[in-house]
Amino acid sequence: MSFLKGILGKLFKKQKWEERRKFIRLSAHHLLKYKVLEKEEKLSFARNISAGGVLFYCKEQLPAGSTVELEVNFPQYPHPIKVVAKVIRAMELKKMGGYEIGAEFINVEEGAKNFIDEKIKAVSKEVKGEVNKTE
Repeated sequence: MSFLKGILGKLFKKQKWEERRKFIRLSAHHLLKYKVLEKEEKLSFARNISAGGVLFYCKEQLPAGSTVELEVNFPQYPHPIKVVAKVIRAMELKKMGGYEIGAEFINVEEGAKNFIDEKIKAVSKEVKGEVNKTE
């Protein structure tokens, strides 16, 4: 847990750019399944997540604008969070192969959306508290 707090502490230090996102993002690895509509389900992992979207690894390129179904395993949530998301961007990862997919949630159960947002805010407050203690 302290490793995660250390990473998050660096992320939440004073930022020199203007934040335009509606939700705070948490850099973390969460197991997820993705399925391009009409195709078979595949296993992957999330690189970061917020109440409004997710950045995840994918072996195949998914075109911007395409729709995917996701199941994200989130610690302390009773079941995988099922969402429908729209692919916003796909960036090729040349060194490791595959793609980094940025997707915006279109349809997610309200309880899950609130859970993610509150969990990230709690971690953010914890990390900011630790950052302030060490400065």
